[in-house]
This record gives sequence, C-alpha cells and structure tokens, in this order.
Amino acid sequence: MAIKDLTKVQKIVFICNGGTCTNKSGPDDNTAELRKHLTEYELNDGVHTVRTKCMGQCDKGPVMFIHPEGVWYGGVNPQIAREIVVKHLIGDTLLEESIIFNS
Repeated sequence: MAIKDLTKVQKIVFICNGGTCTNKSGPDDNTAELRKHLTEYELNDGVHTVRTKCMGQCDKGPVMFIHPEGVWYGGVNPQIAREIVVKHLIGDTLLEESIIFNS
C-alpha cells in the first residue's frame, strides 16, 4: 500500500460507517462513489478520506463530514457523494439541501 504524502492534504472527508448508517443505505456505495470521483478529478493528493465508526448523527445518516470547513452532510447517497466532490470539493459550493450542520 502506498504511503500518502500528508503535506499535500488540504481537506479530509470523514465517512460514517457506524451501524445505523450501514443499515440505511450502505456507506460502502457512498465511499466507492466518492473515491471514484476523487480519482476521476485527480483530487486524491489534496483530499483524504477516512471511514469512521459512529459519528453520532444516526437519525440524519448516512453522514459525511468535511474538514476543515466543518460541514456535515446527511442523507448521503451515491449521487450526493458525487455532488460533494464536484460541487463542494471542486466548486467550493455547499450542497445546502443536504447540510445538517455547518460550523
């Protein structure tokens, strides 16, 4: 496995893989879709993904958290995961309809 150069990382996407999120719509599909588009748009150096255990937002899941912005997205499905890459990570535009918290 290749070691990631952390000096290039500008954003981290935390992907909930807790029990409730896993039961709702499958974080595996969300993770695969997100990572596919990170690769497609050559963002792997600057964006790091982390699959987590429960993030404490079970009623709003599946959730993703974007650091350092502090944006929490809820009800994430593969389409929203793609939009997170294209609109948020590339276009610096928040997906207002999917935000559950924004610090």
